[in-house]
Amino acid sequence: MIYLIVNDHAKTGGGSKVEKIKAFLKKQAQQKRVKAAEFFTVLPTENAGDATKYVRAICRRGETADIWVFGGDGTINEAVNGLILPSNVTISVLPGGSGNDYVKGIGLPKDPIACAKALMASEETRGYDVGSVATFDSKGTVRFAGSCGLGYDAKVCHEVDNSKLKPILNKLHLGKLAYLLVAFKQVFANPRFRATVIRDGISRSYDDVIFMCFMNSQYEGGGLKMAPDADPCDGKLSVVIAHGIRPLRVLTMLPKLTRGTHVKHRNVETFDCSEIEVITDSRQYLHTDGDVQAQTRHVRVQCLPMKMQMPACGNAYGEEAEG
Repeated sequence: MIYLIVNDHAKTGGGSKVEKIKAFLKKQAQQKRVKAAEFFTVLPTENAGDATKYVRAICRRGETADIWVFGGDGTINEAVNGLILPSNVTISVLPGGSGNDYVKGIGLPKDPIACAKALMASEETRGYDVGSVATFDSKGTVRFAGSCGLGYDAKVCHEVDNSKLKPILNKLHLGKLAYLLVAFKQVFANPRFRATVIRDGISRSYDDVIFMCFMNSQYEGGGLKMAPDADPCDGKLSVVIAHGIRPLRVLTMLPKLTRGTHVKHRNVETFDCSEIEVITDSRQYLHTDGDVQAQTRHVRVQCLPMKMQMPACGNAYGEEAEG
């Protein structure tokens, strides 16, 4: 059974794409000579957290199932937080948001119909990493599929989510412009912070930190290639730390984020690890897959030992698959 979780509010025009996906699945059912109702079912999300509830309920039934998630990175994040590992389900992602960073990072087609065809044609599965972040001061733990960030990038996500401009730009199919405008503003508005980083039993302090990113995938923020060497299947986080860079220099670096060449700057540090702990001197915004979770001073981020299974039709290294 295919469960199609749909967030058709993620992007203007999503409803028509959902109808095309449903028509494709009905045709597949006809070819397999089974009733459409026995082949797939649609689960619409009406409120925040619905995708989490759907995935958790499917996993608890213990059945073998394919879950297709149509929406943005936030909907994918909800689905991952409902996943019970290990389980008998696969998770498939159909791009339906304004950014679709996770889809881009694992190399799936941009078009949801082409993506659906690729998923259906796949005969193998691949294990993809799932990240987890624990916030000690709020005593909460959440998962993420592609990205987690502390500081500047999370503050950008927070302001974009609360901006009256984003819905307007989404209607004009210019959703990424909202991130760009806020990103320029926050270069000067977002305060820097001091952080202590602990990994592999070794502690190191950083001054004048702009952001810290913990990535499974390469992309975040609507197509920014934050971690160009990230591999979503290697069991490790790709960490990116930017510190000690003057605001005007940061402005010149923003275009480099789209190409991933910002990591060549001497004040941008990158490394891989399976677990990392960060303690900051002030409360910082924290995001998972673009959704701001909290303001916090103390987090532990890890790549979980168990993986989620997905159809192996993307290349998993950030280059877009053929549509």
